[in-house]
Order: sequence, then C-alpha cells, then structure tokens
Amino acid sequence: MRRLFLLAGAAMLAGCDFGTAPANLASPEERDDAAVEASGKAVSSYGNGVVTLESRGTVEESVERVEKALEDAGIALIAKVDHSANAGGVDLELAPATTLYFGKPEVGTHLMQQSPEAALDLPQRMAIYQDHDGRVIIAYNDPVWLATRHDVTGQEERLKNISSALETLAHAAAGTQKPASKEKKK
Repeated sequence: MRRLFLLAGAAMLAGCDFGTAPANLASPEERDDAAVEASGKAVSSYGNGVVTLESRGTVEESVERVEKALEDAGIALIAKVDHSANAGGVDLELAPATTLYFGKPEVGTHLMQQSPEAALDLPQRMAIYQDHDGRVIIAYNDPVWLATRHDVTGQEERLKNISSALETLAHAAAGTQKPASKEKKK
C-alpha cells in the first residue's frame, strides 16, 4: 500500500512544471506589450524582430491591397504562399494565412554582399493571417533586427528606407494611414 501511495505521489509531481512562473507574474515589459496588443495598436515584438499591425479587412482583402501597393511601387512579388490552402491539401484546417515574398535586388543585394547569410531572411516577406481571436494581422520582420541578426553594419540609411517602405506596405494592407514622420523638417 505504501508503495502504491509513493507511486501515485510521484506521478502527480511528474505532471507539475516547477520551472514556469504563473502568467500573472509576467515581467513589466511583457505586460506592456500585452496591453498594447490588446488595445489593437501596432506593436513590435522586439525580442523576435516581428512588427505587427491589425488590419481593417479580411486576409484576402489585405493581401490584395499589398499586391496593388507592391505593383504601384515597382516592387517585384516573388512568391505568394496560401498556407490555409496548403493545409487543406493535406486534410488539415488552418485559418486564412498568406505570406507574400517581395523585393528589389538593388536593395537586398547590398545587405547580402556584406553578410551572405542574410539570404535566410531575404527577400522581404509579409505574413497576413487571422489570429485565434479572429483579428487579421499583418506581420513583417524589422529590418534593423535583421541587420543585427546578420551583423550588417554601415547600412543605416538603406535600413531606414526599407523600414519606411515596409511600414507603408503594412498600412496599405491594413487599410490604415501610415503615421506622419516624427522627424523634424529642415
């Protein structure tokens, strides 16, 4: 009987996760990001380099808006991956999710010349998906984060231009206005 009691106790303890703090003990930074996300405002998840923005339309409408904005800007659409259609092809369900790959060789090549491994993250991409709460989210990699990841230096002006272009595309996808520049005009 004692052995059975010890085995039952061990089994209960085996199911416990002693290394994880309760959700209400999140760091102030995690709580701040959660509050911004909950408010529906744009947020950058600095730890992973992903910038997100909530769309005012469906995934399909948002994808169409990005495709038009890319065409208008003379940026090549390299690939379009419909993840939910791919999931359906193997009898799995996935909420609407599409990733667009796009770029201009005259922009990205400079980054890869300095750091060939940057090819892992280029061309640029933008994911447009419906999250678990039914919201449509536009997500893309922060170019400064990518430069840091791949040790690209001395490209500040180029990265600033890429960041601005991605922000413009994300707002086009979302059906929102890009905020006015915060820089002082000379």
